[in-house]
Amino acid sequence: MITPYIDKKPSSLRYYQEGPPESYDSIDMKEWALKIFLPHESTPILVAFEDLKNIAPITESRRVVCVCNWSIRRNWTGVLLEDLLKYLGINQAKYLSYNLKQISLGTSKGGYDSTISLSNALENRAMIIWAVDGKPLSLEEGYPIRLVDFSLYRYKGVKCLSELYFTDEFEQGFWESKAGYCKEGKIKAKRYRIVDLQENRFINGSGEVTDF
Repeated sequence: MITPYIDKKPSSLRYYQEGPPESYDSIDMKEWALKIFLPHESTPILVAFEDLKNIAPITESRRVVCVCNWSIRRNWTGVLLEDLLKYLGINQAKYLSYNLKQISLGTSKGGYDSTISLSNALENRAMIIWAVDGKPLSLEEGYPIRLVDFSLYRYKGVKCLSELYFTDEFEQGFWESKAGYCKEGKIKAKRYRIVDLQENRFINGSGEVTDF
């Protein structure tokens, strides 16, 4: 199902500081792997793309909210972060006080990073996403994968996710440093342009938007 009025969605390419990273579409996905670093471990856990896609894939209609005052509901395909950790045998209870630092693959002008609370991400059913509306993520949306906590603004999920670090530090990410955005990324209560409904609505800022 295609999102209504998708042609009205503002471009997200601005969130790559130098424009779209054209080289990303040449990634050999047979060789690519998500790297997950546990505390005090120098060697990462590697998750191949095809393995990731076969863990427990789901498609859900969920709303994202942009710090630039718009929101859209789309059909996201991926795997719950919780299911990924279970598949890897990672004891979630052991790391609930930790955070997840995300690192992008990077471009010629450098990489992108963002830190989110692991417990918040699990509680809010965060997803590792590889497709939207039945198609692989575009470069604009964060090809090949993106971690999305739907209770937070979109900038808290870096595009072209490459590495995940379990850390007890909550660091200021790229866009907080560059644009002065809130480090926690919590959605603010105010009116937003709802792209898929083509109207303005108030979002109460209490977490993921589920009432429309």
